[in-house]
Amino acid sequence: MIRDCVTRWTEFWFSPSPVATLRNVRRGLCLLAAIYFVSALADVETWFARGAPASSSNLATFFRTAELTSDARWMISPLFIWDALAGDSALGESTLVYRLYLLVGVALALFVAVGDRLADWKVPAKLSAIGESNWPSVLLWVWFVGWANRIVLLAGTVEPLLSLSLAAVAIAPVGRVQSDRESPRPVSWRTTLANRLLSVQVTLIALVTTATLFASPVWWNGTGAYALVAPAQDRLLTVTGTFFETPIIYELLTALIVCVLPVGIFLAWKPATGKLGIAMVVAWCGVVGLLSANLLYAATLAILATTIGTKESYRTPAGAIGAKTLNDGSTDN
Repeated sequence: MIRDCVTRWTEFWFSPSPVATLRNVRRGLCLLAAIYFVSALADVETWFARGAPASSSNLATFFRTAELTSDARWMISPLFIWDALAGDSALGESTLVYRLYLLVGVALALFVAVGDRLADWKVPAKLSAIGESNWPSVLLWVWFVGWANRIVLLAGTVEPLLSLSLAAVAIAPVGRVQSDRESPRPVSWRTTLANRLLSVQVTLIALVTTATLFASPVWWNGTGAYALVAPAQDRLLTVTGTFFETPIIYELLTALIVCVLPVGIFLAWKPATGKLGIAMVVAWCGVVGLLSANLLYAATLAILATTIGTKESYRTPAGAIGAKTLNDGSTDN
């Protein structure tokens, strides 16, 4: 019995699966990362220029005053390092440098998104080889975390979720889009590991979110959905004077928001109801994203939801193929 449990556990995390499994997930996350970097361009002048509320010098003063310097030393960012080296020069705490950082992040995210297609676009062999490697994905994750650490006091819900997702995707091999359907599809245990990390992550987030909803009175008295659109700042929907203010409408929507997420996650892990469960979670993300204006967070969660469930996998036999799979993380099956 113990041996069976160990075998199933190992297969769950490490059984080789097609590299193409995470192709759309990677592209979706890279597109969201690019949108995130673009959306931050407008805030550079307001928050990060010299003398602005979140400038490096003001943050350093804040951390010293609050006696948080020991905690802040773990908030590593290339921008902090740059501002420290540039000092009082024109390039220190410069909006030009910050915008350049964000534009590089956009370019890097788009490059990772199309990396597996570069060979079909007849680009130089060295560039296509870089696109099919993991290094651009790793660099994108480091670049994103560098920005998230820099805006530590302004970070919201999307930064932790997207950074962890990009880290998981960076584990999986990129591979190449196969133009010949007859050719064997590459498989890798690293694809399965990355897929499981993403699916377990979204499951845990769903459980924590559900527990948080149950802990708040507004989700018991039926006003939770109305509370989501209450903040005036960055509101996407204006419900004043609409049918949404009818008690039966927002009370029913409140009940659906509480129930759909856990039920959808449960169904998504069942092979027979996997597609229905994923559709429920994606719909939940769409509704909550529109009501709360946290569109990037909701979109990231929806993309992660597509990784839940039993995926096509291969039991790699011992011997040459198995050894190759363990050595470089991928093989052709």
